[in-house]
Amino acid sequence: MAEEHGFRSASEILAQKLTQARKSRGITLEEVSKLLNISKEHLEKIEAGDFTFLPVVYVYAFLKEYAAALDLAGDPLLEQCRDELSIPTEDQVLRQVPERGERLSTLPEKPGWASYLETITDSVPLPVLAGSGLAVAVIILLVVGMLVMKAFESPGQEDTSGEAGNRTSEVEIVEEPVRPDTLAVDTAAVTSPPSVSSEPWASDVSFLPESPDSPYSKVLVIRIINDMTWVKVVADDGEIVFPGGRFTKGEVLRYEARNSFWVNVGRPSFVEMYLNGEKVPPLSERTAILGK
Repeated sequence: MAEEHGFRSASEILAQKLTQARKSRGITLEEVSKLLNISKEHLEKIEAGDFTFLPVVYVYAFLKEYAAALDLAGDPLLEQCRDELSIPTEDQVLRQVPERGERLSTLPEKPGWASYLETITDSVPLPVLAGSGLAVAVIILLVVGMLVMKAFESPGQEDTSGEAGNRTSEVEIVEEPVRPDTLAVDTAAVTSPPSVSSEPWASDVSFLPESPDSPYSKVLVIRIINDMTWVKVVADDGEIVFPGGRFTKGEVLRYEARNSFWVNVGRPSFVEMYLNGEKVPPLSERTAILGK
């Protein structure tokens, strides 16, 4: 097998294998394009072994769909291609995410002053710490003495301060115009549901993140408004690859992402899209990146 393939990469070998499988079934690229709703130009580049026409995560998604259509979804070359393209698996991504409540420090956390004092004693030599404590005690005594002396100031000084206070009160106070609470307005704008949610079909659809603390701050809602169309969505440059499929009129799809969405729609005029409640202008092409 090694002599047959020579020094070619797994991507090149798989591209040739896909081409041979398609031709052996008597299927044209046009037919595959219609079946998967992937442009013929992209399929031609995949068969030519060119995986640079889009970000690799998108190309790999196309590659998997193409292989599945030709009954090659279980081919080990797919995993070798993933490694060559440096695309992490789902398990690898999950291993990089710390468990809920897990701390980055290897030391046990102590509450309040215990943790603070432990940090000081670990980082400062004991003689220096003792000398610093003595200096702090002297400073505290000086401050207390000054406060006691100030409490017994002469009545004349108190009267003077009182007169100064009266003079201050006589100064004309110019009231500033009341300014709107910008923060409150902005917060209300973020948390209030978009106007589209008042439509009957959207009554049970959440157009905003489920929680303000959610890391997934982008919400994409796609509504099929005519007949049937293919929809495929990839989030955050391949961090999440949602399963694609054919959806019929009336279906509503909802996706979440941290930063952006890559969207592939077979018939762009058959869908309406909303990004965090704002309607997305109709697509002029079948693929688009939203949120960036």
